[in-house]
Amino acid sequence: MTRLALVFSTLFLALAGCSDPTPSKTSEKAEPVAVTVAAITEWDYPSTRQLPGIVRPGKRAILSTRVAGTLISVTRTPGDEVATGELLATIDARNIKAAITAAREKIAAAEAAVAQARLDSDRLQRLYQEDLIARVRTERARVKLKELEAQLQAAQSELKAQRTNLSYTRLTSPFDGLVVETLVDSGSFVGPGQPLLVLEERQSMRIDVPVSGDQAASLVQGQTLSVIAGPEDDLYQAQLVSVIPALNDTGTGQRLRLAIDTETPNLSPGQVVSVVVPVAEAKVRNPGSVALPREALIRRGQLTGALVVREPDEASSGDSAVVTLRWIKTSATPASATDLIPVTQGLEVGDRVVLNPSPDLQDGQSVIVETTGADHGKG
Repeated sequence: MTRLALVFSTLFLALAGCSDPTPSKTSEKAEPVAVTVAAITEWDYPSTRQLPGIVRPGKRAILSTRVAGTLISVTRTPGDEVATGELLATIDARNIKAAITAAREKIAAAEAAVAQARLDSDRLQRLYQEDLIARVRTERARVKLKELEAQLQAAQSELKAQRTNLSYTRLTSPFDGLVVETLVDSGSFVGPGQPLLVLEERQSMRIDVPVSGDQAASLVQGQTLSVIAGPEDDLYQAQLVSVIPALNDTGTGQRLRLAIDTETPNLSPGQVVSVVVPVAEAKVRNPGSVALPREALIRRGQLTGALVVREPDEASSGDSAVVTLRWIKTSATPASATDLIPVTQGLEVGDRVVLNPSPDLQDGQSVIVETTGADHGKG
């Protein structure tokens, strides 16, 4: 009896185990994810070139003195910001001050001599009118007065010149700017024209770009050009100010002078940038290429792809749109300074791709097209 009960118990447990429902593979179906998409269009964009340009400060002054003497002090160091009229350096002025003192004394003596000569001339003129002296004596007195007046004027001019030289012993800032270099240390003897400091104004920047004459002729003053700079290829906007002929010994063609605001760009003088310049009015039409928004590009190792949205009627099952990962082939990005990449294989005109796809978004996942991105296919 005990053995029979054991057999029935084993059979019951086996039947109970077989009656458990098998888990469904679709019971844990993921909820659709909202995505933003953009339509793929034909590549149709202006032909451009990237030309190298050099960033320069809006103003740059190499300060020097017009007098010879010992450099007593340099009040500012590289990196200091200075205001207009602020003292930057002083030069020994003892010789000039001595010359100013001598000129003042010469003026005082000349003024006394002129005053006495004027009295003598007036006195002789009265005696001549009374027929007491010859006319020649009055003429000699007038000539002497003129000579002394000329000496007085020369002494006054000398004093003015020495005062001007005294002002050259104090170097002040001609504009608000930044001291970028001090070329001479205190205690050195300096002469006229010798550079002492370099001052730059960086509130605005300019970019010089060498170009051919034909290229310069195709541009218009005031035209906005794109500038690519930095390791991240940051994009800025600059305005064409003028076209300058390259008239030096080594220069040929012309130079574009661009003006750029430095409130947002992180640019510095001497930096090399790329300026995007249109080369023709015609469009570049490549029937085999389409335009993919850069924010839709997916990189996985050496492969590049994009998530393409398939509508419900195209999907194999279900009533929601799904995304499919397509591997694509891109060509070299032209210097168009746009957010588009030319694609030669893997995408067609009319395909819709997901913008800024989340790393969690997988191939075959259901999605809801919440909004549509801007039409990236318009040039």
